[in-house]
Amino acid sequence: MVLVLALDTATSYLVLGLPHAERAIRLGRRHAEVLWGELEVFLHQAGVGLGELEGIAVGRGPGSYTGLRVGIAAGLGLARGLGVPVTGVETLEATALRYQGRVTVAQTTRNGLCYAAGYRIVGAKLETLQAPHRNRLDELHPTGLFVLDQPPSGRALAHLGIASLQAGRTLIEPLYL
Repeated sequence: MVLVLALDTATSYLVLGLPHAERAIRLGRRHAEVLWGELEVFLHQAGVGLGELEGIAVGRGPGSYTGLRVGIAAGLGLARGLGVPVTGVETLEATALRYQGRVTVAQTTRNGLCYAAGYRIVGAKLETLQAPHRNRLDELHPTGLFVLDQPPSGRALAHLGIASLQAGRTLIEPLYL
């Protein structure tokens, strides 16, 4: 298996992941302050050295402009420094992959809106039923399980990154809604 490090700063959580380990820390808007220290601790606890990484997966949102930029810049810098490929993966997909069946995932924003998407998950297979979109939270009509303001799975981010890199996708396009 390819060893991909995932990092996501699109939500109020800093999420770090590897295929076999994950960590989510609620930070609010302090990602830039703690990302590098937490990454060092995470890799040490997972028993992985930077030189072992074969790719980087970065959560591309949707999320706040600043939050996305912190994670994307960190991922691009780390990948370039290590000489490994980097790819972007969707934050809401990685959140939905914590569950099974029909799932509506939403992340609230500071202005009464939310970023939401609908999925059907069977095993490890994810089908998008409603693409990520911006909506008023009080006008959202979720189907199936409704998941609000939960962090993405670090392991799912890493696995999505592996699939993306194996498919040759090395583009990170932030998902601003």
